[in-house]
Amino acid sequence: MSIGKDEKPIYAKVNHPVFWVSVIACFLVYGPMMIFQNAAQEPVNKAIHFITYNTDWLWEFVIFGCLIFLAWLAMGRYGNVKLGGPDDKPEFSTFTWISMMFCGGSGAALVYWALIEPISYLQAPPFWIEPFSPQAAQYCLAYGIFHWGFSAWATFAVPAVAFAYMYYVRKKPYLYPSYACRGVIGKAADGWLGKFIDAIVIVGMVGGMATSLGFVIPMLSKISADYFGIADNIQFKLIVCVLFSCIYTWSCYHGLKGGIAKLADMNMYLTFIILGFVMIVGPTTFMFSLFGDNIGVLLQNFVRMSFYTDPITKSGFPQDWTVFYWAWWLAWAIYVGLFAARISKGRTIRSLILNMIFSATIGSMLFYLVFGSYQVDAILNHGADLAAILKTQGGPAVVSAFLNTLPFSKVVIPFFIFVMAISQATGVDAASFTMANMACYEVKDGVEPPKWIRLFWAAMLFFSTVALLLVGGMQVVQLSSVLTAVPVLFLLIILAISTVKWLREDFGYARPLTTDKYDGEIDTVNAESIPQASK
Repeated sequence: MSIGKDEKPIYAKVNHPVFWVSVIACFLVYGPMMIFQNAAQEPVNKAIHFITYNTDWLWEFVIFGCLIFLAWLAMGRYGNVKLGGPDDKPEFSTFTWISMMFCGGSGAALVYWALIEPISYLQAPPFWIEPFSPQAAQYCLAYGIFHWGFSAWATFAVPAVAFAYMYYVRKKPYLYPSYACRGVIGKAADGWLGKFIDAIVIVGMVGGMATSLGFVIPMLSKISADYFGIADNIQFKLIVCVLFSCIYTWSCYHGLKGGIAKLADMNMYLTFIILGFVMIVGPTTFMFSLFGDNIGVLLQNFVRMSFYTDPITKSGFPQDWTVFYWAWWLAWAIYVGLFAARISKGRTIRSLILNMIFSATIGSMLFYLVFGSYQVDAILNHGADLAAILKTQGGPAVVSAFLNTLPFSKVVIPFFIFVMAISQATGVDAASFTMANMACYEVKDGVEPPKWIRLFWAAMLFFSTVALLLVGGMQVVQLSSVLTAVPVLFLLIILAISTVKWLREDFGYARPLTTDKYDGEIDTVNAESIPQASK
């Protein structure tokens, strides 16, 4: 179903129980932060310490399990299954498709952390390495790429495959997690358990996106304040937050093709300009040399890094970094998965998995190659005390200091602010659009959620971000993801089981699918009932 230029758009019906339960839950989580700002600090710190230090092994096993599951799915015969009918073609070009997925799952937070993480790993490296040593430099990019790479995108790809298969192969117009769990929980997906699952996931999505904005808004605020020579106080941060909200609200209002796709394309082109400029004016040879060395370290130690918990010396490194990141990605997982599924019509399961894991990881690598290497060179080769700036003034000050070292900074800084705002707006748009889909009943192909509900979730993200800014502190921002991601940890397992169950029900245990017809005998279903696989 497509909407012509002269036709009125078709809007889905709102699922009021899911909508109102999730709204009330969001206000219960973020409302007290705004009211009891100072009192919220201590319980927040205790909560995040308890969760990350007592369940570190669980997060790591589940995330690594996602990688194993997706490798089996992509490389096996089910990888040829087309997400749609035999004549369905992709709605977006490959560049736009990858751009939308990448921007929806990263945003300006990737730039922030590509500039901050290498400094943190140099001054407090893992595996008991001496700070600021050559050995520490070997991990300063590797760990950043590890946290934003294969494992991160694997958490997004598991729900993406489940939702895309349900939506385009089984033709079920239900873009919410509970229905995708139907393969495990059965008819309970239609009752209050299903509505509870959907509401909890929406709250988690708000927490995950608010976490990202909790890093990005202070960064944009600090850079802007330094540029104009004014104080970077809470009032100015709120002004920046309001202006930024206007950008993503406009795009969200214009929908998937009218707003989000255009922003994603624009963001990718502008980002390439920034990356290319810094690469040219920076220590290019050193960048590639350090990057190559770190990639080798990452590949050699990937499994070790995936299961590192440090239970004896309790340095806290894996809990403060890896466990936090895995929780952050899980808080985003359902939203990115739903969004990726919605834009992947006409692709195969293999194409969806490989592009989400490898294409997106390569994109993340570019940021650490350019921004991360630039920071390491400034510290180790030019004596810049960025670690002191990070400790005394915080991450946003480090980003501002980086920009002021670039040539033509008076022109570069406004351009950088604009690109970062567009980049983050793309991710927020995708989140608002996805939450709106989840709060509706049937969202058939060509149908979109009502504009008012899209705008509402955009406003809710603004509200939750303001709550985090008012409380302040890295721990509060981190807890926003960790706490809301706990239920998703188990939901991811259910989605994987449901996907396998559906595939076996529809395709049985035949030999590899290489044509539109199946070779061999079908063990579990009639050939007439089986959807066609791609050529």
